[in-house]
Amino acid sequence: MHLDTRTIVIVATFVAVVPTLVSVSVWYTRPTYPGFGRWTLGTLLGMLSLVFLSLRGMAPDWISIVLTNMLAVSAAILYFQGVRLFCGLRVYGWPECLAGVLVIAAIVYFRYFINNIDYRTFALSLLMGSLGLANGITLLRAAPAGRGFSTFFTGIVFLLAGAAHLSRGIYAYTFTPATELFAPSAANAVFFALASLGVVCWSFGFILMTGERQARVVTDGIGRLGAGRAIPEAEVWQQVHRIITSDGFRRSARMERFLTLAVERTLLGRTEDLKEYALGRDVFNRGEQYDPRHDSIVRVEARRLRRKLREYYDSSGKDDPVIVEFHAGSYVPTFRHTSSNEMHLTMSKAGRY
Repeated sequence: MHLDTRTIVIVATFVAVVPTLVSVSVWYTRPTYPGFGRWTLGTLLGMLSLVFLSLRGMAPDWISIVLTNMLAVSAAILYFQGVRLFCGLRVYGWPECLAGVLVIAAIVYFRYFINNIDYRTFALSLLMGSLGLANGITLLRAAPAGRGFSTFFTGIVFLLAGAAHLSRGIYAYTFTPATELFAPSAANAVFFALASLGVVCWSFGFILMTGERQARVVTDGIGRLGAGRAIPEAEVWQQVHRIITSDGFRRSARMERFLTLAVERTLLGRTEDLKEYALGRDVFNRGEQYDPRHDSIVRVEARRLRRKLREYYDSSGKDDPVIVEFHAGSYVPTFRHTSSNEMHLTMSKAGRY
């Protein structure tokens, strides 16, 4: 007797409501980080995808196939972008969106022109698996040494989910041609059960990651307003997001990368990696042969970054509660509040991007 795959999907839909509601609640009531809003929207779209998926065979194909997969692809892209934002990495947007459009086009083609469920499964699994592996690798690389269990846990969940999607696509395409998505089989039942469990695990992982970051603060004199008063990382990242989305920075990918990498390494306690050689190699793609004695790119761009930060705080950022600055001769940023009255401001809205 085979497990009822449709029943598993319906149960998974109701289970997915829990992380969706929790994520929305956290998003609206607590300080969050850049990327959390995309994770929340991705979880919501993933839940809706399961709703329409459960209607397969009862609703028109444009709903149960096309719309379902559009929602699933959109959720995967939002997760991917949210992970990069959370880790302080640049989001280009167009590569993953282009890949999503191509996958949806393939799904439409292999439904209405050549009706082949195996090709549809392979196309979707290739994208979902690739994004899952990318998320996992990014999070595992971002996990601080000796800590960051939630980041490590969420990264592992994404790696396993990505591998499962790729394996399913290859297996369905190569070994077991199918005629129906909900064909009664143990393999189908196990896949949908694990996929549903993955949604729950990484959704709560996002919440744990946010809580874990909020529990850490910048200490040892970095980012202090006064003795014993440190700025939480959440506020620092929210301020960085304000800066890099301002008119003066969003047109300069190199300045954005310089700032976010310097902040990330400072918050992780890796200030030894903010030397001129390391910045030339990692920010300006000078490679392992970079010689600061013959190439002044880092010093020139550091002066430019200091100037752009001053211009930002003289204009659109003049009312911001946190100041990010680089002192002359140093590539390590410091953080301070503009006034003691703003120490307790809640900045949850700033992380919703």
